Amino acid sequence: MHLAWGIVLVLVAFILISIAVKKYVKTAEDYWIMGRKAKWWMFTGTLTASYVSLSTFIGGVGSAWNWGPMPFLLFYTSSFTFGWIIAVTLIGLRMRKLGVTSISEYYKVRFGNNGKWMFAGLGLTLAGILYFYLLVQIQGGGLILQTIFDIPLPLAVTIMVIIVAFTLGLSGMWSVVITDTFATVLFILIAIIILPATISAVGGVDAGIAAISSFDGWSATGSSGLGMASFVGYALAWLAIVGGSPHIINRSLIVDKPKSVLKGSFISYTITVVLSILIFISAGMLMAVIEPGSMHPDSISAYASVHVWPWIVGVLIIGAAMSAAFTTANTQALSIAQGIVDLFRYALKPDMSDDAKKKYTTVISVIVLILVGVMAFRQNYLLIIAGSLAGIIASLGLFPTLILSLYWERLTIKAVNIMIWLSVPVGAFMIITNNLWGWFAPFPTVYSFPIGFGGLIILSLLTKQTKGEKEGYKLLKDKGFATEEAAPEKQDYVILIGGFIVVTVVYFMLLSMIGIF
Repeated sequence: MHLAWGIVLVLVAFILISIAVKKYVKTAEDYWIMGRKAKWWMFTGTLTASYVSLSTFIGGVGSAWNWGPMPFLLFYTSSFTFGWIIAVTLIGLRMRKLGVTSISEYYKVRFGNNGKWMFAGLGLTLAGILYFYLLVQIQGGGLILQTIFDIPLPLAVTIMVIIVAFTLGLSGMWSVVITDTFATVLFILIAIIILPATISAVGGVDAGIAAISSFDGWSATGSSGLGMASFVGYALAWLAIVGGSPHIINRSLIVDKPKSVLKGSFISYTITVVLSILIFISAGMLMAVIEPGSMHPDSISAYASVHVWPWIVGVLIIGAAMSAAFTTANTQALSIAQGIVDLFRYALKPDMSDDAKKKYTTVISVIVLILVGVMAFRQNYLLIIAGSLAGIIASLGLFPTLILSLYWERLTIKAVNIMIWLSVPVGAFMIITNNLWGWFAPFPTVYSFPIGFGGLIILSLLTKQTKGEKEGYKLLKDKGFATEEAAPEKQDYVILIGGFIVVTVVYFMLLSMIGIF
């Protein structure tokens, strides 16, 4: 009963927040990027809520319980580390300085190109990348509702889609950011209480540590039965997801000034890593009271919330999981819709009014949510695996084009168009054949990364560079890489030193727990 009320309160809070901030949405730019009014603490909230998705609270918890905490900790936190650096400081910060409102507009400016094939290809790629990751959030939220309220999965998914569509339609990115910040408060509360509550529930720290050890959970691959190469493949997938995901990069465009990107992202990264470590260690300790393999891993969060953790922890975990699903699904749907609208406003209907841009984005967001919702009626993948599949598509086209476009002047739009258009069908082929026959083992990203980067380099060298591409690269260097004088404030030092202290304390606490320090 407590868990049900926790979910209801979270969803009601999100609806009320979206209604309250609707008054700030007057233009398409307000709907897309908050009119660039987000302060650094808002950026911290929204970035953290994007990083900490259902891949953490449902997929990650299930994997840590089933395999032990180390496999997921190793590839998840390493991917976040490099993905954070790439998405926020290498890509997002440059786009914010350039003054663009979307990834598609960045390509338009960078390559001096307004072609419909480029925008259509980007729209298709955004949809292909975000489909699997959006599926994780919609289906994961549905699984929570199904478990707690004992209703069929299709009905649970339908409820999820209706609420996300309603709130997103009301206030766009304003709804995304403020609900994200609300969710981050829940995440911080969980980080404070999850480990001591779990230790108490499983009979003490020694019992929890012994349970993990008995299932080889402290080894790099745990009890998964998979080789290290498989986890390297997963790490590469999540590197592409985090480092090149449109819904994460777009968040860098909402801030009031570039400095807010760096300050907000540092705090977000600290919260994310600390939370991930504490949650996965706690999930691994559940082995002491729930036999690994005794249920579907994606059900373990809800089960433990009801039968193992104290009710307050269960309410926070399920509420946070619902928040994570909600706050990641809405911005992914918005990113897909914005990519499609960019095709219209730049290539097909350049005279589109501001009101039409906003309405088109709203309608397309709802359509995307409905389509993904229908696909989420059946559970075909472990949620953590489904999320990883998005990285295969991203690593073939969008991710390498973003990186090379920033640092390699010779990259041509012809090469970009070819790889962008190929990324979805080739990625789908790799996913299907790997799933059915084990091709591209141990995981397709081991192959898709060199194919993506290598294909772009070879095709660029074989095609002629245009004047627009040269001018676009010069503009990027002049504006996107411009240095700004900004005197550090006292709070900057507090944030920097505080973050290092928190991470250091957690690190040595865990070393002490497992007997290394």
